[in-house]
Parts: sequence; structure tokens; C-alpha cells
Amino acid sequence: MEKSVKVPESFKLGIIIAYAIVIALSIDSSKTIFIPFYSIPGHLLFATVLFYGYFVIITGWIEFYLLEQRFEHQGRLVLRKFVIDLGILFLFYYIIVGGSNTDEDYLIPDVYLFITPLLYFLFTLKDMYDVRDNQDNMLIKYRNMSRNFLFISILISLLYLSETYATGFQSFGAIAFYRDLIFAFLVLSLIVIYRIMRWRLSNTAVAT
Repeated sequence: MEKSVKVPESFKLGIIIAYAIVIALSIDSSKTIFIPFYSIPGHLLFATVLFYGYFVIITGWIEFYLLEQRFEHQGRLVLRKFVIDLGILFLFYYIIVGGSNTDEDYLIPDVYLFITPLLYFLFTLKDMYDVRDNQDNMLIKYRNMSRNFLFISILISLLYLSETYATGFQSFGAIAFYRDLIFAFLVLSLIVIYRIMRWRLSNTAVAT
């Protein structure tokens, strides 16, 4: 059987630097929504999408650190997981751009139709590689959970598509605004539940 190998420090450093750079760029892109603070209610839809993006990346960074502490990221699939992390970062930045473009191309529907299912697909794929590297019961549960949430994200995408069709593919106006705002809270709630369930599972595994 092939032995696992430790992740080179260059990969760990590369991921950390990539996270830091993308977060810094995203802050600059979204400052028109959050600064000044009293402008947030006037851009509630865009602010909610931005909160969704920031929650994805910040909690992802925390989970990466916690998993590294527990498993030391040993395995043969280092490069593949590094590429997946870069893909997640790209999708996060896409969410930030979509939530920041108030006057240009309206990209928020992309967040519900494509970006969210792709995020959960990458989460699932990364969990699958983690299981192949470390046959740990917690990681197996992580993988199964990600698969379930991937299925839910696809359902949300299809539901948004059907609602968009029902409203005549409108991107602007009161109906489109409230439709998109509901789905913004929906995907935000989904990622919050996803992270909480994973953290509870991790705490249970540590306790036992």
C-alpha cells in the first residue's frame, strides 16, 4: 500500500496566502456596499449576498486550519486538494463581485443557479479526497453531509430557475427583488446550517 506523505509547507503557505489575497481584494470590491454602514439597508439584497460570500470563505478558512491541526494534511492528493481550494476561492470572489455590482451586470442569479451548486460540489470532492487520505469516521460523515447539501443546493438552483421562469425572467423590479432576496437568505441559511452541523460533528468526534 502506498504510504501517505506530508503536505509540503509551500502548499500550506500557498493556500494561506491565496486566502489572504482574495479576501483583501474582496474587501476592496465590496466597500461601496458596506461603507458607510447606514447604506447597507439601501442595498439589502447585495449586502446579504456579500455576507453569504464572506461566511463561506471565513468559515472555510477556519475549517482548513482545524483539519490541518487534527490530521496534519497527510496524503497523496495534495495537489488536487490545492486546486480545489483555488476553485473555492474563485467562486467566493465571483460571489463578492456579484454582490458588489449594483450598477453594472446583474450577476446575482448566477450565485443561485451555478455558483452555490458548484461550491457544494467542490466541498464534496474535497471531502472525498480527505476520506481517501484518512479513513476517519468523522471525515466519512463530512463527505456524506456534503453530498446531501450538494443535492439540496441543486434543488435550490432548480427552484430558482422555475421561479425566474414564472416571473418572466425578470431581473429588475419589485417581484425580482423580493424573489432574489428570499433566495439570498436561503443560500445564506444553508451555508450556516452546513457549517454548524460540521462543527458539531467535529466537536463530538473530539469529545469521544
